[in-house]
Amino acid sequence: MNHPRMNNPHAFASSAASGWLRGLSVLLVMALVTYLVLAKPVALGDLVQQVQSLPWVLWVQLLGLTLVSYIARFTRWHSFLHALGHRVPWGRQLHIYLAGFAMAVTPGKAGETVRSLYLKPLGVGYVHSVAAFLSERLLDLLTVGLLATLAIGWLPDHRIGAWLAVAGCVAVVWVFRAHGLEWLARRLGAGALGRHTSDGLAAISHLLSGQRLGLALPLSAVAWAAQGMAMYVVLSMLGHDIAATDAVAIFALGLLAGVASFIPGGVGATETAMVLLLHTQGVGTADALTAALLSRTLPLAVGLTVGVVALGGLALRTR
Repeated sequence: MNHPRMNNPHAFASSAASGWLRGLSVLLVMALVTYLVLAKPVALGDLVQQVQSLPWVLWVQLLGLTLVSYIARFTRWHSFLHALGHRVPWGRQLHIYLAGFAMAVTPGKAGETVRSLYLKPLGVGYVHSVAAFLSERLLDLLTVGLLATLAIGWLPDHRIGAWLAVAGCVAVVWVFRAHGLEWLARRLGAGALGRHTSDGLAAISHLLSGQRLGLALPLSAVAWAAQGMAMYVVLSMLGHDIAATDAVAIFALGLLAGVASFIPGGVGATETAMVLLLHTQGVGTADALTAALLSRTLPLAVGLTVGVVALGGLALRTR
């Protein structure tokens, strides 16, 4: 039996808004805990003063990179729905897509599937919208894994592990592309469950092959490389001579650490890994924290803020 809240987008939106506030609280608390664990020698006032002293040009650059990342993600999402035969007006689709970011601070970003509730009345079935969401997550995993290999040159002791991790990411995507999973779904699930699972896997296989993959993979790379470049921009502004590829690799490795932690949004674990990796490049704790927190927290904060506003707008429209 379906839960009444799941069939009522307005009720779900109200619940999602409160969930966003809880997520933001978790984000702030975990960021503070990260600071307390890693930055005991550094005065909090010094860190705040350092952030406040950053030039306005830097903030414009960071917001610009965040915008590039979100444009690439939406373009990928739009291409997925288009490939599955859906012609949702791009303005309406953008509104729904942005609303999903209100639930970004959830394990695996699973809360972003709230989009399915609003796409359903527009003719996009749950099977296809969830398949598009899962395809996004699989491509994110593959892309971040590939970007992390940029660090192999200066982490010689971990080359084997790094390549194994990349191989694992590729294997996961390949498995979901394999048509054998569709056959298995039909055998394991009876009735509607088996049919929906099979149809979903078929949709994922379709999205992660051919021209669809050829377009989505570069868009994924642009989305995540843009956020990694945010770390590079901050470090450069702080006077550190670090290669852009190294900064992107550190950002990617931090994201993988966050995924492995199973903490919602990877908050805390991701920043900790980034700071420790930056230490290996000679970056001090205060600067490392500034780079990690800005490159991670700013995109999350922008996404959460835009997401909750968009979600509120959808709630008003469904009254």
